[in-house]
Amino acid sequence: MKILFLALEPVAGWGGSEELWADTAQSALEHGHQVWVTPRVDPHGTSTKLTELRRLGATIVPRRCWTAPSGALQAEVLPPGLLAIARNADAVFISVGGSLRDLLDEDIVALIEAIETPVVATIQLTRENDPLPDDLRVRARLVLSRLGALIVPAHRSKKVIERAVATQLRDCAVIPSPIRSDLPGPIPWPAAQIPSFACIARLSPAQKGQDLLLEVLSEPQWKTRRWNLNLVGRGLGDTYLKELAAHYGVTERVTLTGFQSDMAQVWSQNHILVMPSREESMPIAIMEAMFCARPCVVTDVGDNARLLKDGVNGYVAAADRPRLLADALERAWAGRRSWRSMGLQAHEAFVDQRDPKPGRTALSLLESVARRRPRAGVATG
Repeated sequence: MKILFLALEPVAGWGGSEELWADTAQSALEHGHQVWVTPRVDPHGTSTKLTELRRLGATIVPRRCWTAPSGALQAEVLPPGLLAIARNADAVFISVGGSLRDLLDEDIVALIEAIETPVVATIQLTRENDPLPDDLRVRARLVLSRLGALIVPAHRSKKVIERAVATQLRDCAVIPSPIRSDLPGPIPWPAAQIPSFACIARLSPAQKGQDLLLEVLSEPQWKTRRWNLNLVGRGLGDTYLKELAAHYGVTERVTLTGFQSDMAQVWSQNHILVMPSREESMPIAIMEAMFCARPCVVTDVGDNARLLKDGVNGYVAAADRPRLLADALERAWAGRRSWRSMGLQAHEAFVDQRDPKPGRTALSLLESVARRRPRAGVATG
């Protein structure tokens, strides 16, 4: 079988939203399929995942890129020759790292309409407060009706998309992204006595909410407590978060570590994950923290509260509001002597429900869709 993988990602640098398509492509190569991959341009250099796919035999179809006047990296959506490859493939897998709006790009819509090849798409992020204008809602229903299947990483994602397009989705599979394979499981509890929070996310406060966290941790009671916060990740919010930490007078407590590839090392030094996100589907950072036996403080977005039970294996803020996050952090602080046992419960909860081979699951769906040509849409209208 011949499979084309088209990765659409709105930010620079390899992101967690790319893990599922990469894992699916690797599984396809290991099962003897031919694979073409057109990844977005990564200014940080070729990722190890992409290098491994090339080693296994994938054909890489590069894209041109340029810098926009704003300084943001821009990359062409469809490189020359991609249409011919798509027409000759048995299946096309479109990975949308952003929201449904990115799947509605005119070039992507034109590609889907120009080929008879069955298309499976995954939308890795859903935005609760993003109503589509009438023209995009019509386009969305048309595009979804032409897909062989849709993959989302969270049960909540399906409901949010259905609400956005006012249409029921069928042939919609929930497949969370894989966690990294080098994690051994529960990580020994940190020896440090001072509680250390880790917020592992792209430095994008508009989505990840690090600004809310700094606001809460600047409140008077937190100024009298001993704690450290590690903001793990990189992104355009780097300068703003440094300035905000200074504004709130917590600079000495907050460390921006930059991108970290060794999560086992990160969790050997941190006691609890705090993810104050404004929007999510099912974050890899939460799944990895749970697998490493760390409790989590999260906002109730995406499937966060599906995995984490307040006071059992973590703490859940009802929404992304400073007071609600503050309440969740207060409950966490009061129960800090139970963090270690809660982390073990988090590990058990994740292992009980995880798909150990999400790439193989997604590949099976691709194979099924390819066998049942012609394509049938996932939207019922």
